[in-house]
Amino acid sequence: MLRLRIPDPAARDDKYLATRERLVMMVRMHWAILLPVFLQTLGSIVLAVLVAFLLKGLDSGGFVSALPWWFALFMILRMLWKVTEWHFDHLMITDKRLLKVSGILLRKVKSVQLAKVTDLTYTRDPMGRLLGYGEFLVESAGQDQALSNIPFLPRPDNLYRTMCDMMFGGAPAPSGSDD
Repeated sequence: MLRLRIPDPAARDDKYLATRERLVMMVRMHWAILLPVFLQTLGSIVLAVLVAFLLKGLDSGGFVSALPWWFALFMILRMLWKVTEWHFDHLMITDKRLLKVSGILLRKVKSVQLAKVTDLTYTRDPMGRLLGYGEFLVESAGQDQALSNIPFLPRPDNLYRTMCDMMFGGAPAPSGSDD
C-alpha cells in the first residue's frame, strides 16, 4: 500500500536556535485559522453549481458557464496553498526566545527575546473557547516588535503557563513538539 508522507518542516527548524538555546515547546497554529478559506472555497463551489443549474439550457458549453468552474478551481488551489502554508508555519518557545517560523518557499523567522517581553496579554473570544484557540498580544521593550499579535494558538492555557514559567523563572516544560 502506497502512503503519502508529507515531511514535517518543524523537524529541521532547530537550525534557527542558538548553540546554547533549548527548545521548550513547538506548536502549529490552530486549524480554525483555515475556516474562512474553507468556507470561501465551499461557497465558490456552491456558486458554480448554482450558476451551472441556472444556465443549463441557455449557454451550453460557453464561456459564461465555464467561468464559475474556473473560479471554483482557483479557490480550491488557493485553499490547498493555504493548508500547505499552515502545515509549514509554527511557533517555537525556547528558554530564551519566542520564534514564529513561516513560509513555504521563502522561510521567515520572527523572534522576540523573552527577557525583553514587558507584557503578555492572553485573550479567548467565544469561538476560541468553543474550538480551543486563543490569541497572545506580546509587548516588548523595543519599539519595533517582530511578534506583537499571535492569533489562533492551540491549547492557549498551556502555552500561557509555559510562557509565564519561562519569563518569570518557573520550572520549564519538558522539551519536545506539541502539535
